[in-house]
Amino acid sequence: MKKPDWKTPLILSAILFVFGSFVYWLQFSHKPKKERSDAQTKKPLQFSAESDQVASFRIKSAAGLIEGKCESLEKKTCKVGSTAEWTLTYPETLKGDGDSIRDYLNNASGMSASETISLEDETPEKRSRILDEYGLSDTKRTNLNTSFVELTLENGKKVTAWFGENHPIGDKIFVGSSVDGKLNDGTIFLVANFYRSNLFDKNLTHFRDKSIFQFDRLDVESFTGKTSAGKLEGKFANGVWEINGMAADQERVGTMLSSISQVKAKEFPKDADWKGAKSTVSFELRLKKGAPVRFELLTKIEGKSVAKSQPGVTRVFLRSPGLSLVYEIESNLLVQTNKKRDELRRNLLLTQGEKVLITRVRLEGKTYSPPAEFNYEGSKWAQKTAEPKLDPGKVQGLIDLMATEHCPEIKTPAPAPKGDDLTIHLGDEKNPKKFTYRIYESGGKLFARDLLSRLNEAFLLPDSMKNSFPLKADSWKAK
Repeated sequence: MKKPDWKTPLILSAILFVFGSFVYWLQFSHKPKKERSDAQTKKPLQFSAESDQVASFRIKSAAGLIEGKCESLEKKTCKVGSTAEWTLTYPETLKGDGDSIRDYLNNASGMSASETISLEDETPEKRSRILDEYGLSDTKRTNLNTSFVELTLENGKKVTAWFGENHPIGDKIFVGSSVDGKLNDGTIFLVANFYRSNLFDKNLTHFRDKSIFQFDRLDVESFTGKTSAGKLEGKFANGVWEINGMAADQERVGTMLSSISQVKAKEFPKDADWKGAKSTVSFELRLKKGAPVRFELLTKIEGKSVAKSQPGVTRVFLRSPGLSLVYEIESNLLVQTNKKRDELRRNLLLTQGEKVLITRVRLEGKTYSPPAEFNYEGSKWAQKTAEPKLDPGKVQGLIDLMATEHCPEIKTPAPAPKGDDLTIHLGDEKNPKKFTYRIYESGGKLFARDLLSRLNEAFLLPDSMKNSFPLKADSWKAK
């Protein structure tokens, strides 16, 4: 019997494998590049968003013409996606808003057609007629009502996207593309209609710099304020804020100062817009360096009617003796600054910094005989006293609540206690009574009075803490 010859099939298999691998490499190794190329052909603005710097832009919409130029080409920050330094050059010379212009260029460069229409095979006459129907002929493109985005690149190249008529079927627009003023009349782009609003529902205010103050909240060392609720005196001493000589809520004071330093203009109103507005809030911020920052917030109600269903809209304006303009702003700053003293006071029984230093807790009350004491040993709480036998695992949970749950109100004078009460001492080995609160009920509510304070007041505790304090020792009994 003749032995089969396996040599020839093996050689052929090897050749086929090599050839197949080459074809696979040839087809798929270039696929990402081809896909990128296909995606680029669907973009009306023909430039590289990754490498090209945008030296200037022109935007024409129903709001008029807006032009701007990038001032930081040498810093290489004029690329799409970077926040650059911009100057608006038309219709006024103004400082540009780097963030808003960055976002705008991102939207413009990302504009992509859902499909394209080729006119390459059409006669010049038919091509001209179709372009006119699409609103993209030379005549219609230069019409004052035609919207366009034009970007001038660092090398002087100009790329433009022209927005023509709406497509009769579907929510799309005919868009033409030109480079250095020459329209690509062989390809028309169909882009989603939302690009029109994204790119052209912008007025001059959107592109101009809307920052008002130039300081950091950390530079503020004291402030005075007049609000509809009274006077505020803030002072930063020993690393913490005080408000009217009392411990302040550090987070709330910081949020208020951040809101002031970061306030942005909503609009740049005319004098007639804020005429008749009433002064509601005024502040003076004293900085570590430089002149104080002074401002007042004015409010004006418009559209108010006798009917309660139409209470009117409150407009808020900011005026400062150090600024030449009056700005209209969002109402958030009015909310953040028009505060009562108690809204900025400390309303936590413990801060996070104080919480981590507590290693001693003592509970006293009518049902505690003798008082219950707990020590933090190693990595957990343990009861020091033998009776009453309580669950030390509940101590840390209570301390956590005291350092996280804000008290909604401070009652002055302190309500009289009714029923059971609890005195809780918290501290460390050196000072086991660094904090002392009397916890009691009154009128169905739970209150905490700081026994180390001379003020006749009590903190109203939130409902989330109502069942956490062991007014009766039985509630913490060990199982």
